[in-house]
Amino acid sequence: MTQQQVFSLQDALNRLLRGEQRVLLDQRVTAPLPEAIVRLFANQKRAVVEKLFDQLQLGSRSKDKEIREAASACLIANASRLAQVQQWEILGKTVPALQNIIGNPVYPEQLHASAAKAVQMAQTRQIVLEKSENPTQKPKDLLSLREEQIFQLAAKGNRDEAKKQLFDLVVACARKKDFFNAERLRERIYEIDPLALMEIIQSGDIIEEEKSGSITKDHLAVWAKLLTVLSTEEFNSLYHEMEIRSYRPEETIVTQGAQNDELFFINHGSVMASYTDGEKKLFLKDLGNGEIIGENFFNASVWTLSLTAQQQTSISVLKREYLTRLEQRFPGIESKLIDYYNRCSDFYAAMKKKGLDRRVHERFKVELKIQLQIVDDKDRILSSFKGELTDISQGGLSFFIRITKKANIRLLLNRSIKACIPTSGGKDMVLRGTVTGVQIYDPVLSDYSVHVKFTNELSKEGLMPFLG
Repeated sequence: MTQQQVFSLQDALNRLLRGEQRVLLDQRVTAPLPEAIVRLFANQKRAVVEKLFDQLQLGSRSKDKEIREAASACLIANASRLAQVQQWEILGKTVPALQNIIGNPVYPEQLHASAAKAVQMAQTRQIVLEKSENPTQKPKDLLSLREEQIFQLAAKGNRDEAKKQLFDLVVACARKKDFFNAERLRERIYEIDPLALMEIIQSGDIIEEEKSGSITKDHLAVWAKLLTVLSTEEFNSLYHEMEIRSYRPEETIVTQGAQNDELFFINHGSVMASYTDGEKKLFLKDLGNGEIIGENFFNASVWTLSLTAQQQTSISVLKREYLTRLEQRFPGIESKLIDYYNRCSDFYAAMKKKGLDRRVHERFKVELKIQLQIVDDKDRILSSFKGELTDISQGGLSFFIRITKKANIRLLLNRSIKACIPTSGGKDMVLRGTVTGVQIYDPVLSDYSVHVKFTNELSKEGLMPFLG
């Protein structure tokens, strides 16, 4: 490495330490970074290494796609290098960020696999090290160690025995109700023997049997209507992907204006849906057993109502990333849930019946091309693109945009945006606002309708130049 290259890398690292994460877009910085970190350890610069990893983890959650993916790839590479030099303490702090990458749809598939490998490397290496240092100490993760031993057996040529042991491990996980690892390990049987169809089928049947046995008859009765939409296998998998939460009387579940993207399944109790208009809190309807609600789940938007438990209430909660995982195993399950939700949910009808409208201003149809910019809190431009204005009011506007990757839809939500709009006077005017919703318009063409609330409402006179 030349002196100029050393100086450039040092300069880039200093910039990264100051929070300038765009330096991660340069491979001349990211490629030598793992070895640079090893040298920093050797020179007793542990505090510097921790700060660098803090910046990598922050970058891996960036709203900027390029920075997020570059930082995530760099974090994975450096985590793998830390495992090799046995820096377990710092590596342990990175595992939550790596686990966030695994299975998260905003990250590319290749990062999912690399992050999973880095986490497994970290956990397995640490178990082996701790066992060698203290043989009497119980390993932290016996499952990972057992999994590694089975694949070592397969690598030595004992594939039949390895396949049998992996099958037994799948069954053991299923019996313990650890369905996540049971299904994960079941998929790995293919890695040992791609033709192990009997083991795959038998282990799948055992997993489904254990899933069904853990669901009570009362729960099945509550969700009898949902069972007419989903297959037994789909319902069982959905049940075990959800988290059960309990709420006390008068406890808030979600507030109006929140960006919560969970889907709530009411198992038992009573939930009040309400709408706040200024200082008034208006009752919309009560929800009970067997009803579901999730305003920001199927369409990216903020909540336009609040949910409050009226009595002791039990709710099963499905997260967006878990639905993505279900969709991979059961293609079409999302469409089934959307159809069921649309048939069962009538909140907008209840709002309309009470004379409530989420947009209080009259909307005017206007069709023309506009220029748009996403900006940060310092008004720096993050991205620019074109859209097609569809309507405008004193309080906001809507436009069409084509989004080919569904995972990018939610990245727009709550973003600050500037719209440059031609006016009847021939002069372009800039309006500022916040994205409050993104809804599918044409699934075939991947066209979406984006809804923006103005930072400052327009007067009636101020609206006129846009109407021609």
